[in-house]
Amino acid sequence: MARTKKVGSTGRYGARYGAKLRRRVLDIEKKTSEPARCPSCATKALKREAVGLWKCNKCNLLFAGGAYVPYTEAGKAAKRAIAQRIAGDFLALRDDENIEDVLDFLPNIHEEEVVLDAETVSTSETKDTDDE
Repeated sequence: MARTKKVGSTGRYGARYGAKLRRRVLDIEKKTSEPARCPSCATKALKREAVGLWKCNKCNLLFAGGAYVPYTEAGKAAKRAIAQRIAGDFLALRDDENIEDVLDFLPNIHEEEVVLDAETVSTSETKDTDDE
């Protein structure tokens, strides 16, 4: 009977390919089989359909991700950069008169809402204290 306590699923390779490569394969196989959260319904129901394709068993969302993990470090960095870019553009365009055209693509932003920043709050507080 083969011992696979240390080598796990890579015991099928026996003594072939070297210990370092078998360890890499073991790490990849563990990451692939770990449950991951769905970006849509937030349940741990993601399964790997094919290389880079991940499907949620609950809401049937199919999306592209990494080959072995649904969310790669490069993908996370790209998402952060896009979010910063959108937020930066929004702040730059905030003073524009035709901002309603730009706000159409942003969810949860209504014309009635007032956006306050640190300068507005600090100047309004000093005016209130000066009036008293």
